[in-house]
Amino acid sequence: PDQGVPGISGRGVIKPETLEMSNVDLSQEFVEMIITQRGFQANSRVITTSDQILEELVNLRR
Repeated sequence: PDQGVPGISGRGVIKPETLEMSNVDLSQEFVEMIITQRGFQANSRVITTSDQILEELVNLRR
């Protein structure tokens, strides 16, 4: 690791007792979570419908 004095030779500065801002945009993350959840729901319905159709086909064959 590169060691040295903060603030010299292009190194960052240490600011004690300060809070770091989050690098996450919460509104964008919520939008992406909702889109992902809706996609999961749609895929789940496709699987359920396919299962029902296959079950009907098996019952028709009997």
